[in-house]
Amino acid sequence: MSNLLTKHEIARLTGAAAENAEEQKRILDANRIPYVLKKDRSPALTWEMVNQATLARGATKSGSPGVNLPPGFNLGAAS
Repeated sequence: MSNLLTKHEIARLTGAAAENAEEQKRILDANRIPYVLKKDRSPALTWEMVNQATLARGATKSGSPGVNLPPGFNLGAAS
């Protein structure tokens, strides 16, 4: 079993369609969540990467001070 999020999990996390890798990367970048690029230039990441970035920011939910989350961004999916 892979530790990487599936395309559907990344889409659910970011709120951007699975086919829209550029928008997913923009949202991940805006929220300082690290990822690596796969051969097809789509983002690849683990829940650990999401959790560590979230903890480093001190954010646990949408609307926290200093957090730039777009509508639909679901940090609750990380827990």
